[in-house]
Amino acid sequence: MAHQRYTFGFTGESSHPLGEERFSPQNEADYERLARIAAAEAAGMDLLLDVRDIELYAHVSRKTVYRLVRRGVLTEKRIGRNIRISKRALDSMLSQEIGG
Repeated sequence: MAHQRYTFGFTGESSHPLGEERFSPQNEADYERLARIAAAEAAGMDLLLDVRDIELYAHVSRKTVYRLVRRGVLTEKRIGRNIRISKRALDSMLSQEIGG
């Protein structure tokens, strides 16, 4: 899946001091996250993604991820205080957002 930046109707996110670079892999761990997501997708497996995974995969900010969860657009699973979101649920939401 080609990476695009989705805004979900929110504005003002590009005012971040790092600009678009924050959605790009910043270190080896980020590349490993993207490789894990791609490998699971190729194998047809579902993953539980954390907020940083979603930032990298969907090119949205951390703030946007939390807004989508709070508004009920994304259904989260909580592990302690940590949020996890099913990759299939995220892909479904992204395809709906793009398609309509």
